[in-house]
Amino acid sequence: MVFPKIPGMEPIRRTIRTTGATVTIGVKAPEFMETPEQELTLTNEQFSRYLQWLAGGVNIQEAFPELSPSEREVILSGLPDDFFEQFEEKS
Repeated sequence: MVFPKIPGMEPIRRTIRTTGATVTIGVKAPEFMETPEQELTLTNEQFSRYLQWLAGGVNIQEAFPELSPSEREVILSGLPDDFFEQFEEKS
C-alpha cells in the first residue's frame, strides 16, 4: 500500500558516506519531532534494496528481513528506540 505524501511529514534521507563495501545513510525525522539524524550502515546489496524500497517496489520487511525492527524503524521514520520510550506506560 502506498500512502500519500504529506508536506513536512516525510523524513529527510541522505547518503552520508560510501566505501567499497558499505553505504551509510542518514535519516532525519520530520523537523517538528526535534530528534537528531540517525545513521545506519548498509552493505551495497542492502543499499540496492533500500533504493528499491524507496521507489515503492517492496515493503520494508521484505527488503530487510535481516534487520531488527528498530533498524527498520530508523529507515522508515528516522526515529530511534528512545523516542518511543517516552510513550511507554510507567508503573
